[in-house]
This record gives sequence, C-alpha cells and structure tokens, in this order.
Amino acid sequence: MSQDRIPCDLKIEHGITITLDGRRRILRDGAVAITGDRIVAVDTAEALARYQAARTIDASDRIVMPGLVSAHCHNVQALARGLGDDVPVELWTYGRIYPYETLLTEEDAYWATLLNCAEMIRTGTTCHADPGGYAMDGVGRALTESGMRGIFAWAGMDDFPPGFEPPPDFPGRRGTEETLRINEALLKRWHRTANDRVRVSYGLRIEPNVSDELFQGVKAYADRDETLVQFHCLLFGLAEEVQRRTGMSTVQWMAGLGVLGPNWLLVHMAAASDSDVVICKTYDVKVAHNPGASMHSTYGAASRGKFPELLARGVTVGLGCDSTAANNSLDMFRAMYQVATLHKEVRLQPDLVLPEKALEMATIDGARALGWEDAIGSLEPGKKADVIIVDTRRTNWVPLHDFSIVPTLVYSGEGADVETAVIDGRIVMEHRRLLTIDVDKVLAEAQRIAERIVRQLPYQETLRPRWPVA
Repeated sequence: MSQDRIPCDLKIEHGITITLDGRRRILRDGAVAITGDRIVAVDTAEALARYQAARTIDASDRIVMPGLVSAHCHNVQALARGLGDDVPVELWTYGRIYPYETLLTEEDAYWATLLNCAEMIRTGTTCHADPGGYAMDGVGRALTESGMRGIFAWAGMDDFPPGFEPPPDFPGRRGTEETLRINEALLKRWHRTANDRVRVSYGLRIEPNVSDELFQGVKAYADRDETLVQFHCLLFGLAEEVQRRTGMSTVQWMAGLGVLGPNWLLVHMAAASDSDVVICKTYDVKVAHNPGASMHSTYGAASRGKFPELLARGVTVGLGCDSTAANNSLDMFRAMYQVATLHKEVRLQPDLVLPEKALEMATIDGARALGWEDAIGSLEPGKKADVIIVDTRRTNWVPLHDFSIVPTLVYSGEGADVETAVIDGRIVMEHRRLLTIDVDKVLAEAQRIAERIVRQLPYQETLRPRWPVA
C-alpha cells in the first residue's frame, strides 16, 4: 500500500450524505470512512479517495445519514400490541398495561426486546431510550445480542393513592429505598457495557405514583452516577392528581423540590403550561415528544400541548415512538412526518415545525436528550459509527431535487426505505436482511408468549373483535 493511502475498515461512498454536523452539510457525492466503532472521516467521495477500506459499500442513488435516535421506547411492552387500543390513558395504564407487565417474565422481556430491536433496526433506528419496566435483565441481554444501542431503567414508583393503584402483585410496587436499590443494582450490572453501547439510567414511572422522597433520591443517585432520569410527565388524566394534591403542575412541583436539571428526560409533556416551558428552559430539562402515541391514545400533545413553544424557547426536544401498545409503530420516519405536520395543522401555520427540525429531533437533538450527543446523532469524525443507508430508487422518492432532499425524506420517506444499518461500526442489516437477529424465530416466540399472556389477563373477556372473525 502506498504511503498516501489510509487504511480503514469500512467506507460508504457516492451517497447523498446528510451529515447533521454543525454546518448541516449535505454532500451530493459523499463518503464516510469507518475504523472499528468510529467514524474517521466524512467528506466528498473524491476527497476520501485515499481511504482504502477492507469493505466498501457503493451508496449511489441512496441517502447516507446518521442512525435515528428514538427518545422514548418501551421494550417490555412489545408483546402488548393491540391491548391498549381505543381506551383512555388511566385505563390503558392501570387496567391494561400494568396487569400485562405483572405477568411478564425475564425470558418474555428478552423476546419482546428482540422483537422491538428488529422493528427499530429495519426502520432506521440505531439508538433508543427505554424508560423501563420490571424484567430489565432480559432487556439488557437482548440489546447486547442484537447490536442495538440503548439506555434503559427500572421504572420506579413508591406512592399509591386511591384510584392510582397498580395490581397488588405488580412488580414495580415497592418502597422508596428498595426502588432506589433495585435501579442502582441494574446500573451496576449493565451501565456502559457492550463497548458503551448499552447504558442504564434511573427511571420514574408516572406522576401520581412518585413521592417527594423518591424524586429527591433519584436525583441524588443520578447526579452521583452521571446518568439520566427518565420520567413520564404531564399527561392529561394523570397530571390532575398532582395538581389536586400539591396545587402545582408536576414540573412546578419538581422545581420546588429542587430536583430538576439537565439530566432529566421528561416524556410526553402534553399538559405543559407556559410556566412549565420556562422552567424546562431554565433547568435545561430534556423532553421526549411522542406524536404518534398522543394521536393514538388522545394525550393532547398537539391540540393542547406547548411543543412549538418548547422548540421556540430552545428546549432540547427529542422524538420518540413510545411503545407498540401506545403507538403501535416504532417507525421513526412515521414519527418525523407526524411532528412536521401535526402541529402546523392544529395551529394553522404551515411552517411551524419544518422538516429540517423534525430530522434534527430524530437525530442530533435525540442524542442530546439522551446525554449521548458527544458520540452519536451526526456523521462526524470521532463519533460512533451509527449510520443508515436509505434507498431513493423508489416511487415515493422521485423526483428528488437538492432543495427537497430533507423535505422528501421527512414527508415521503418511510422505514421500509432503509436498506442498510450500521451500529457501533458493525453492519447489523444489509439489503434489508437482519444479520444479528433470527427474525423468524423471534416472531414465532413473540406470538406464542403473547397468546399465553392474553389467556392469563384478568380482562381477556373484553378483548373481542368488533367485526366477526370466522
């Protein structure tokens, strides 16, 4: 090899390369060079011609871009698809999902997570934040094996007022100190494992079930361990209980407790007020927006929410799909379309959330929301090699112009357009074929387990088709 040649492991060249770097460069004939788990160079294909790779992928007629980051995704709920359709959030939570999670084993959680990972990888997601459940070793095992990047938690709760009580044998029904110990032990087992591809945060479930002491304890532990806290917050139907009890919104209550800070990821935030928006900006709180879940389950995030105001204030807002029991889809392309269209329809303002902002929310802003922006979310030298290749030789992409690259990606693209996915420098999907997951086996196991759980549910008699199935 001549001295002017630079060796690397993988080069992806000749694609329309959307970098999401600080200048938001789009390279018409771009290239990305990867060595090990890191990007070593991003430039035009001509400029990177001196990089000689062990493997080269020709991305002509394709888009090369950062892997998508889902800021909110429940792994253990993957087998609950269909159980939470068309019911209010209180019934969804306490009457449908908590009984389901009570029946879930570690092995069930393992297969559920593999099912989620297969759907995410196939639709371009390479990293996600899981707010937790109660069989989380199964989640960690599946993330490690699948090659997916993610952060997950134990979903803590310690207060059970009348009307907001999970089943008596619900595994998350613990005291304050036990909840903190369990999440701490999970962190010690899994945090920064698999080459720092798998991380653990602290987690709180939902606002009616968290005491002052648990808020303060989680804050102290998360600050000590330099990690995130994930918390479902300001959901209509649940936030009213905090308002009744404290006379404040949940965010105002947390600010008064002195627990808010930049390592909080507040999920949903549908019932946020203008005051809550200011508080989020003041404390550099991060927010996860799940437009699909809001539309599916009538959370009110668009019709009553303050997401345009959060964005205008400069609050970091990541984009998520929630769970297949709350949104029924993990396709982040679908989520980008939703966030770029839903709010402008409600506010009658056609440029309210531009497609460029939707793409940022699904990549670099999502990475920032997870505390991972130093390593993922954009294609830049030194960052982790999380890259997807999107096929534009499809009817939903033509015609394609320079001025419409990002708008077409957001308004016309779909997860099925993703052809290849690289996570941590490893090709995990190529030509739509998953290389790390036995999809047929996962589908069979997931169906078998879900049918067993449904037979055990206390509300199984209510699960009937509206139309006759012969």
